[in-house]
Amino acid sequence: MSGIKDFLEAVQNDPKLLEKLQLKTEFDEFKEKYQVERASPLKCPACSQWGQTGGSLWIHKTEKDIFVCRKCKLVWKVECLTLPTQELIIKMKEIQKA
Repeated sequence: MSGIKDFLEAVQNDPKLLEKLQLKTEFDEFKEKYQVERASPLKCPACSQWGQTGGSLWIHKTEKDIFVCRKCKLVWKVECLTLPTQELIIKMKEIQKA
């Protein structure tokens, strides 16, 4: 029973704890469902319309040209004809840091 008491005390000390736990659960479910490993610097073309901030495209664990939008859950196959996709992502990260 002390586990429940500890949890209730933690919720009392941090009113946003339940919200944080819910967000973490949703995040973990997204990663598991779509088999993604990390976010890329790419933004979703569908979500980015009309001045809105697009969701980040997450990279599939095994198929590195498959991306899933964290916001709208659309699945994309991204192919750059000039550079390999991974090289393009590295260049975009460098540009963002500059």
